Amino acid sequence: MAHDEAWQLRAIGLVRSDVKERKQMPPLGAPAAIEVYPEFADGLLRLEKHSHIWVLAWLHGAERDLLQVVPRGVRAEEPDALHGVFAVRSPVRPNPIGLTVTRIVRVHDTRIEVARLDFIDGTPVIDLKPYFVSRDLVFSAANRQIGRPASRENLRESLIEQALNFHGETCPDLALAVRVMEHYRWEVLGGSDPEGLRVIAPWERGCLVDALIGMTRVSPGRGTLSLLAGDRVRLELRDRAHEYLLLPLLVYDVAATLAAPDEALFDWREVTPG
Repeated sequence: MAHDEAWQLRAIGLVRSDVKERKQMPPLGAPAAIEVYPEFADGLLRLEKHSHIWVLAWLHGAERDLLQVVPRGVRAEEPDALHGVFAVRSPVRPNPIGLTVTRIVRVHDTRIEVARLDFIDGTPVIDLKPYFVSRDLVFSAANRQIGRPASRENLRESLIEQALNFHGETCPDLALAVRVMEHYRWEVLGGSDPEGLRVIAPWERGCLVDALIGMTRVSPGRGTLSLLAGDRVRLELRDRAHEYLLLPLLVYDVAATLAAPDEALFDWREVTPG
C-alpha cells in the first residue's frame, strides 16, 4: 500500500552483549546493556520508576520471506512441527521486530544494564516501554508447550526465571521448589509442561509456595492449589500423583540447594491419586 512507504523507523540505541552470533544465544537470553544514543537521552527521564522494561528491537539479520517455521526445541519430523510465525517467537517474520521484557539492573547516563536479553550484540533498539504490573501482567494466561528443553539444565534455568518473576527474590526455599519441579518435569514427564496440574504444598513455607505458583500457575481460587501442614509437595496430574518429602537442607543456601543431588533434597514416590 502507498502509505507503507511513509513509515520510518529510527534506532534509538544498540544492544551490547557478549553474545555475537544467534546460534550462541542461550534459550532465555544473556546479561546485556542498551546504549541509548545521546540525542534520545531526555527520553530516559524517570525511568527509575520502573523495575522492568519492554525492549523492542529490529532483528536486522532475520529472514522476512517465511511464514512458517519449525520452532526451537521441536524436531522437524514431528507431525505438528510446523508453526506459523505469528504463533511463535521466531525472529523470522515479515517485519522482524523483537520484543522482550527484562529487569533493569542499573542505569548510568545513557547506558541501561539489564538482567537478560535475547538480542545479539549490535542489534538496533527501536523503542523502550515500561512494564506495567497493572496492565501487562496476565497471570491467568495459558499456553500450550512449544518444544521441549534441550537439557535438564536449560529446564532449571527456565524454572528459576519463572519462580523469580513471581516471588521477586532468590532464596533457598525457592531453589528447593525449582529442584522439585525440575525433577518432576524431567524425570517423570520427560520434559513436558503439565496441563491441568494440581499442587498440594506446605502452607508454612511461603517462599516455596510462591515459587510453585510462579512455575505452575496454580491458584486456590481455581482449585488447583491446596495448602496443608507438613513438609510434603504433592503433584497430581489426571490419574497419576507423585509426592515429594522435603528433607532438611544441610546448608541453607541457594547455590548449594541448586547444586545438591536430588536424594539430598527430597524423597519421592508415586502415590495413589485422590
